[in-house]
Amino acid sequence: MMSATESCHEVSDLVDAFVGLKIEDPLRITVSDVSIDCHVHDIDRTNDRFTLLLETFSGDYLRVETQWARGWLDPQVDRLKPVAEERQPLGELQGIELT
Repeated sequence: MMSATESCHEVSDLVDAFVGLKIEDPLRITVSDVSIDCHVHDIDRTNDRFTLLLETFSGDYLRVETQWARGWLDPQVDRLKPVAEERQPLGELQGIELT
């Protein structure tokens, strides 16, 4: 079992990976033990929230979002359905890497 400090540290490392990203960067993210190849479509940063909009090669859009609450929260991933402007939660981000 992980201590809260270790958990926070891991999430910080994951969120740190967001910081250097640029539009069009190719990525592979892991959500619910599934790897998804995509690229960065848009980035929205504020002091207490960080949102990545990713486009997959099948034309789907994924939103990865985390916010600050005395530490960065686990980044959550949603599939966006533009027709109805709905979000379909996919789960917690487990990994992110430049490809």
